[in-house]
Amino acid sequence: MVITAMQESIDRFYFAHGSCCAGCDWWRSLSSLVGDCTKSKPVDGHTRWEMLGIEKCSLKPKAGHIVTARDHVCGDFKDEFDWASLPLPYRKRIGSPV
Repeated sequence: MVITAMQESIDRFYFAHGSCCAGCDWWRSLSSLVGDCTKSKPVDGHTRWEMLGIEKCSLKPKAGHIVTARDHVCGDFKDEFDWASLPLPYRKRIGSPV
């Protein structure tokens, strides 16, 4: 398994801030700061980006799952990933309690 610098940044954020999108099994990162929630049903392009406060865009955004910031918290949070399956040095670097 290859862990990118971006993924390490997201994992580190999660363990520093607790239950948020950055650590949720439903969240798929688009960058180290935002990602889309695969638990939500796909929506039109404009609605997809509304949670980030984007109201107008010169580009026509494509439809897809709702995009959220990594620190967003909702009632659907789920973390069933087996963190113990990752190498111990990595877990220590990101602050994992496992």
